[in-house]
Amino acid sequence: MKYLFSAFFTTSLLILTNCNSANALEEIPLSMHTSLNQQLAINNERYGVVGQSVLILKNHQQFYRGQHGVANIELNVDITEKHIFPSYSITKLLTSVLMMQQVEKGSVDLKNSIRTYLPYLPKRWQSVTIEHLLSHTSGIPRYFDIAMKKGIFLPTKKAVFFSLIDEPEHFEIGTKNSYNNTNFLLLSAILEAKAGKSYQTLVAEEIINPLGLKNTGHTSAKDTINNHVTSYRGANGKVRKNMNIDWPEYTFSHSALYSTPEDLATFMTALVTGKFVSQKTLKQLWKPMKLADGNKGRYAFGFEYAFEDGYYHSGHDGGNHVKLRHYFNPKDSADNYTLVYATNGNAYDVWTDVLADSLMAIVDPDKFEMAAIKEQFLSNILEKNDKGLIEVYKAVSNVFDSDEALIERFLLYRAYAIRYGSGAESSIPAFKFLISKFPNSDRAQQALTDANAAINK
Repeated sequence: MKYLFSAFFTTSLLILTNCNSANALEEIPLSMHTSLNQQLAINNERYGVVGQSVLILKNHQQFYRGQHGVANIELNVDITEKHIFPSYSITKLLTSVLMMQQVEKGSVDLKNSIRTYLPYLPKRWQSVTIEHLLSHTSGIPRYFDIAMKKGIFLPTKKAVFFSLIDEPEHFEIGTKNSYNNTNFLLLSAILEAKAGKSYQTLVAEEIINPLGLKNTGHTSAKDTINNHVTSYRGANGKVRKNMNIDWPEYTFSHSALYSTPEDLATFMTALVTGKFVSQKTLKQLWKPMKLADGNKGRYAFGFEYAFEDGYYHSGHDGGNHVKLRHYFNPKDSADNYTLVYATNGNAYDVWTDVLADSLMAIVDPDKFEMAAIKEQFLSNILEKNDKGLIEVYKAVSNVFDSDEALIERFLLYRAYAIRYGSGAESSIPAFKFLISKFPNSDRAQQALTDANAAINK
């Protein structure tokens, strides 16, 4: 397999082994710090991650800080702790927090129709509630897809809403989660209507200024931000500069955020320690909305939300470049971690979940057993370690109590993680391994066919 930047992998590894040790708390073993540094280099080699800046907190105290790679390929500028990263949709969490405050004050009712607050909205949206917007279950048309297709943003958010009147909903309300920027555009309009202030003013007054976030804000393609990394995207294993979007101000509720790992961790810590709303309110609100079929959805008040290995995972992805996630043990409030994994792009389209798991598997492989198993599977496939792969399969079977449906789904998702992270060719052994275990699986056969087709394009 061909890796990006493999020429300087060894050199970078040696440098990383000794970097940032002064920033880590004494409680982290030197061997773990070294392993985390090495994992950043491995992620660069495997997935072509251009630049990485990572911060991990344990019980709200710094546990690990590390960087790897470059902020700008063309100028060969190394990543440092001072660099600022495009954080894109993590801004949705700011919007969610502002809405939490309105709910706590009693100014907004989650069960109310959005037309209660914005009466000019289409009458056919009457059944859509605030809760539907926050959980991405509204079914409202996706304005952003239309804007990207036409290559133009309408002048105001009200113009956007009116433009969607005759657009069909893309699914029946409440039946599934479907990520949609229109939801958060509507939330910002409701916030502005209730507070009588602009979204930017609310963010500044309620979040940025009180927390003293010096390196967080919103930007468009026309702006120049000191120490801002260059953003890249992957195209079949090759890195190209990302398309710069001239974001209008009304999009700031769902995109265009920039920040640093320190600022994002400070924001998350403030939220979970009661700085924005009481911890009682947070506990009440931070629950996934049930879908029409009775199953729990993937979002809790706008936050990605999951439960694994005895920890709740809450946070968000930023443009598949940055991961902000808080891990907390509901049985022990002092057992929590906050991870910020900031990148400026990669050679394919590696999931930020994969990057996060690769580090938490090192932090504590016993606590984060599934993260460790996921990372072991990817490592064994990419390193062609058949013996190790058999051991991982045994571990997966044990975790899922030999439930074949769950085991198959796990292996399928991991195979796709390799395909999107390292390319179609790298994923072939993973799909073949899946088929060897589930020879009658139509999904596995189709996935292998699709991967081969992608290689031959």
